[in-house]
Amino acid sequence: MVFDEVYERFRRPIWRLARRLTDNDDEAFDATQEIFLRVWRGLAGFRGEAKVSTWVFQIAWNYLRGHHRRRGRLLNLVVDQSDEIVARAADPSAGPERQAVSSDLLDRVTAAMDGLPEHYRIVVWLRDGEELSYTEIAEVLDLPIGTVRSRLARARTALKKAVGLP
Repeated sequence: MVFDEVYERFRRPIWRLARRLTDNDDEAFDATQEIFLRVWRGLAGFRGEAKVSTWVFQIAWNYLRGHHRRRGRLLNLVVDQSDEIVARAADPSAGPERQAVSSDLLDRVTAAMDGLPEHYRIVVWLRDGEELSYTEIAEVLDLPIGTVRSRLARARTALKKAVGLP
């Protein structure tokens, strides 16, 4: 696989991950550049034992986790109003009443996500935001698949409770 193809395919998802975890455009830009530099350096050694998406996200996750450790900060997965995923939830073609309800729900989901522990937020984001499979998430985060499943289930239960859904 050629680097340009990998970059074009993953630049937006990696930017979103970096932006969510840094909560700063400049840091996210720098992190994205560093991640793709590492991808470029490692591409010749990529043996195809894992999916390219898993490999790229694993590089990104490892870099971002180390970046935050070096800075002495906890990872902060931010649900940003400008994010494509969140933007899709608020339907602009809906009437004013429905828009108000959607906006309120979005605010509650954002607050609930912010209240989750980081290890739950990242699993939710990789599954629902980036649509990675359970196996891919387990590989990216270097966790057993059962741990991924239980964290996702617990996170979803906590989100439903925090948002007030049955």
